[in-house]
Amino acid sequence: MIVIVDNGKGSDVERFVRGQKEVMKPKDALNVKACGFILSDGDMKHLKDNVKIIEKLNKPLLGIGAGYVFLGAAYGVKAKEGKFDKSDRVKIEHPCPLTLDLKRVFTVVQNSTHAFDEVPENFNIIASSSKYEFKIIGEAKKPFFGVHFNPELGGDGLKIIDNFVKFVE
Repeated sequence: MIVIVDNGKGSDVERFVRGQKEVMKPKDALNVKACGFILSDGDMKHLKDNVKIIEKLNKPLLGIGAGYVFLGAAYGVKAKEGKFDKSDRVKIEHPCPLTLDLKRVFTVVQNSTHAFDEVPENFNIIASSSKYEFKIIGEAKKPFFGVHFNPELGGDGLKIIDNFVKFVE
């Protein structure tokens, strides 16, 4: 089972996750046993609960939008507000399970309003764009990934969700 942590947009992600899944509020997801977790985009007020989830996990995790910011915060990186275009062309720098079957340059849709000045320690940059260097990041020792866009909004991003589900399986 994959748990979708609902930070406000969990039901948007749920539609694209095949197989067994459950959408839960951050406080309810803290002690749940699952094969993988997706931290949805949404409200920054859920920061502390999401960081607690991340700190306890050793299972595959995908942070989307605000979930991406929460992942960075768990590793001590602060995010700042920014203004980003609604779509972006992303270039794969290093292969990873999320980018399987994607072209080297692909298009994503985003609602992200926060960004990092630096990549969290122990994270690799998997994909970047001319507008933002850290579009997809991955933890070097744990199966944690963050995407600075909203794959559930379409474009080639939908393949990211599908690839994450396959990785968890």
